[in-house]
Amino acid sequence: MTTEEIQQYIESAISSKFQDYLTESGEMMTSEGGDGRFFGKVYATRYSGLPDDRMLFLVVGETEKKIQIIKFGNSESLTPTKTDLDLLLLKELGIQSEEE
Repeated sequence: MTTEEIQQYIESAISSKFQDYLTESGEMMTSEGGDGRFFGKVYATRYSGLPDDRMLFLVVGETEKKIQIIKFGNSESLTPTKTDLDLLLLKELGIQSEEE
């Protein structure tokens, strides 16, 4: 999945279950040598105003070996599929995507 497809999939699932939350997105570069997992440019979205005043981040980037990696809340996945994203949504927010 592309970065945009991942972002749209997560956004669609969250918007179908929650109202009145806020998002803020941007691109940034990791420090030279990466941050231990991510290397180079990352795309981040912050979701705030979720139930229990929870705030989550979705970060999509690549490892030093050019393998796609995402972090959603406290969970991570390498080269995620829709099934992987569904598991992350269930684990982090207790929701399932509308595509099921």
